[in-house]
Amino acid sequence: MAKSAHYTGVKPEVYNQLKEKLQSMGLRLEGNSGKLNEKGVSAKYQYNPEAELLEINDVSVGFPASMMLNADSLIERMNQMIVQYGGQPKT
Repeated sequence: MAKSAHYTGVKPEVYNQLKEKLQSMGLRLEGNSGKLNEKGVSAKYQYNPEAELLEINDVSVGFPASMMLNADSLIERMNQMIVQYGGQPKT
């Protein structure tokens, strides 16, 4: 089942930090919206810098990434990164 994660208070520098961290894991977010499909990880994302909102939807993890993490653990890592850089998970 695909997972989702939504965040508030995501300033442009927070989004850039998240992009850099994900890129170090081999996952690239291009621009403010799009689809990610690399290394067995797929998701759709939409970032609104004016509203400081980031939505990541349809997160799924397949092979080879599934050997190291699942969708829940990936979202937990993203939650930690967003909070570390000043944003908050949206409840």
